[in-house]
Amino acid sequence: MNTEARRIEIFEGLRQPDRSGLPKYQRLTNVLVDGISRGLWRPGDRLPAEEELTELTPYSLGTVQRALRHLAEQGLVVRQHGLGSFVAEMRRRLQDPWHCRFIGDDGVSVLPIYTKAIHRIEVTGKGSWTKYLGAGSRVMRVDRMINVNEEFDIFSRFYADRTLLARLWNTPMERLHGANFKELITKQCQLPITQITHLVRVERFDSEVCGMLEVPKNTNGMFMRAIANAGHNLTVYYQEFFIPPNNRSLQFLEQTPSSPGL
Repeated sequence: MNTEARRIEIFEGLRQPDRSGLPKYQRLTNVLVDGISRGLWRPGDRLPAEEELTELTPYSLGTVQRALRHLAEQGLVVRQHGLGSFVAEMRRRLQDPWHCRFIGDDGVSVLPIYTKAIHRIEVTGKGSWTKYLGAGSRVMRVDRMINVNEEFDIFSRFYADRTLLARLWNTPMERLHGANFKELITKQCQLPITQITHLVRVERFDSEVCGMLEVPKNTNGMFMRAIANAGHNLTVYYQEFFIPPNNRSLQFLEQTPSSPGL
């Protein structure tokens, strides 16, 4: 049986008498979650359209919409206006973070963080990166969302010379989710990171950052810059972090060439 036939088959049970007492939208939600967990729909796949689901199931359009809305609220589905509902990309946990080390309630452990690469482009002209990477470099920018222990999100912009870090520029985006950029640079690009400088201040976030973090307009938060060098003169990357107000302590480690990082 091919994948499409298996997808259709999972809805057949919804036409059988139900004694579970669950609301109709919850029954449909459970079937869709089961299909996702079995791999019938993978991250990035488009789920059947609302009208198609009303044909495949005995449910009304309102019930179908409520089920899809419930999946979106759980973070399992991303709904795009005019395009449909898509299985969400799963965030991957980043091991041994360097820049985003937030301390847990015990005062010792480091909270888990999950990263997702959302955008990669080549930037032109001058900007905040120019001071560190130079005006003549072919600079790439990688935007990432960083989730801290399911408590709050951080928006990050990573800048580097795309020629110097060609491996990072050419790596498929899906492989950057949860990737430890500093480790990738030292191992795959053969560039030792010998010094990292952190600069931190409080500033008012602009509308783009507030939108990415889903915080109120003009929110004040922590703006952190990280500059990584190989030797004294070569800046390997420049990174910006926009951290919303939170109750966690941010830890900076002593800098050693062998330390892994974000």
